[in-house]
Amino acid sequence: MKEVTLTIPDDLYKYLTFLEKRCLIKDKGQALTTALEFYKMFSMHEWFPYSYKMGGGRVVLMEVGAIKDLCHALTDEEVYTAAKMTAFKRKLVNPLLQGVDLTNLRNWDIVLREMEVMGWGKFTRVHNEVRVEFCPIPTPYLRGYLDTMFNVEFEEHKTKVPEMLVLIAKRRRRVKLEEV
Repeated sequence: MKEVTLTIPDDLYKYLTFLEKRCLIKDKGQALTTALEFYKMFSMHEWFPYSYKMGGGRVVLMEVGAIKDLCHALTDEEVYTAAKMTAFKRKLVNPLLQGVDLTNLRNWDIVLREMEVMGWGKFTRVHNEVRVEFCPIPTPYLRGYLDTMFNVEFEEHKTKVPEMLVLIAKRRRRVKLEEV
């Protein structure tokens, strides 16, 4: 580990002191290290006022209710189709996915981790199953996105645990010419 000394504005120092007194952080150094880790994870070096980028694409910070309202105005099939288009484009523009075989189960974690970073929820893969927790994205969108990313058809299994579902990959999807 390397040590860095820095000067910060008084208001940020007071904020760190407030967090420390409330036991919301272990210490000021830990908070700054965590902030820098998020800076790296969110590619904030590419952020400019009014324009945020992550993984090769521009992102918009949007309240979940707005996304749900938008999806509610569409049929489940339209939501699923929109997700397929999103995933197809994402595969093309995301530099992390260039040359990666996403039909290989071991590579699914790259996409699932990116989804976690983007705030889609928690994703745990066990073989061909993906456990989804705390996902604010409507299920038809999630399925369309993952089906297309991994070129499989996921079957949804609801659980008795609130805010958790399990998606099981059933078979490879056949790519139709109109999907390409």
